[in-house]
Amino acid sequence: MTPDIDKSSWKRVVFGDVIESITDRVDDPSAAGVDRYVGLEHLDPGAMTVRRWDTPDKVAAQKLRFQSGDVIFGRRRAYQKKVALAEFEGICSAHALVLRACADSMYPDFLPVFLSSDYFLDRAVAISVGSLSPTVNWRDLKVQEFDLPPLDEQKRIADLLWAIERHRMAVIDTEVPLTRCQTPLMEIEATSYVTVGDVVLTARSGATPRRSNKAYYGGEIPWLKSGEVTGDGLHATAESISADGLENSAAWLVPTGAVVVAMYGDGKTRGQVGRIARPMSTNQAVLALVADESKVDPDFLYCWLRSRQEELRGKGVGAAQKNLSKGLVTSEPFPDLPVQDQSSAVAQVIAIDQARDQLRSEADELAELRVSFLAEIFGGN
Repeated sequence: MTPDIDKSSWKRVVFGDVIESITDRVDDPSAAGVDRYVGLEHLDPGAMTVRRWDTPDKVAAQKLRFQSGDVIFGRRRAYQKKVALAEFEGICSAHALVLRACADSMYPDFLPVFLSSDYFLDRAVAISVGSLSPTVNWRDLKVQEFDLPPLDEQKRIADLLWAIERHRMAVIDTEVPLTRCQTPLMEIEATSYVTVGDVVLTARSGATPRRSNKAYYGGEIPWLKSGEVTGDGLHATAESISADGLENSAAWLVPTGAVVVAMYGDGKTRGQVGRIARPMSTNQAVLALVADESKVDPDFLYCWLRSRQEELRGKGVGAAQKNLSKGLVTSEPFPDLPVQDQSSAVAQVIAIDQARDQLRSEADELAELRVSFLAEIFGGN
C-alpha cells in the first residue's frame, strides 16, 4: 500500500513564512504555573507525540513555554530525530525549538508529520552548527525553502499518517499492561514454600579453560558467559570451547532446557535469568539449574526466577563488585505447589508472552509503514 501523491500542486515556501518559533521564555520553572516539563531526554525518536515528562520543580535555568498543539523539536543534535507534538501545555528545554503552524498556510496536524520526515530532518542536520553539540539556529532554519502541498492535501496526508501513528500508540499502550502483569502473575500465593535448591537435580556453575592453551578454544561446544544470559531460547555464544577444554577444566555440558542465572556483572547483568536451547557449557559466572521434573514444571522454574530478577540482583554481595553465589540462588524461596498448578500458572504467562510479542510485531510494522509513507510522500523533493 502506498499513498497516492500528486505533487503538481505543491509550492515552494520559506520555512519561517509558514511556521513560527515560539519564544515565550520562563526564567523560574517552578513558578511557571504548569505541572509538566519536557526535556530532550523525554523526546523519543520515532514517536510523534510527547509521552514522557517530569515536573518543573526538578529543573532550573531558563525554559520555553509551549501550548497544546505546539511541536517540540530537539534542535541540539538534530540527528537524534527528536520531534513530538505536545498535547498539553508546559515548559521545555531551551535546547529545543517550540514550533507552531501558521494556520492560514499550514494545517496544524500536518506540522508534526512534516517535521518527522527525513526531508526536513536531513536539512536540519545539514544546517546545524558546532562540533561537540551541533545545533540548529532559528535564523538559519527560518530561511530554508521546502516544497509543500496545499492545505487540503496537507490535511489528507496528516489524517493518513496520524491514523497510523494513533493505531501504533494504541498497540503499545495495550502491550505495556501485559508486560506489567507478568510479574504479579508469578507471585503465586502458596501455603508453604521450599527453596530453589529443593526442586532442582543440579545447580552448578561452569569454568574457564586455561586461556594459554589455544586448543581449548574454538571448538564445537558453545561457551556461555554472564553477559549473554538474556532470556529464553539461548542458542548462540560469542565463544566456544573444545572437548579437550571441557574435559580439562571444571566446565561441564549443560543440558538443553536448563535455566541459567548470571551471577556476576555490573548494571543489569547480575541476576539475569535465561534458558538454553541446546547443550552448552558456561563460565564460572553462570549458574545452571536442571529441574527435577517430579517436583517442578521446568517452564514454571524459568518463569518464577525470571519474575524475581530484580530481587536476585539486589542480593549480590561483595565490596569491589557485588556478586551472587550458588547458595544465594538455591536458597531463594519457591512456592510448594503441585506440578499441575505450576503448569496452569505458567500457561497464562506463555499466553501473555505470545500476545505481547504479537503486539510488538504489529507496532514495529506500523512504524515501518509510517516511515515508508513519509519517504514516499516527501521523497524526491
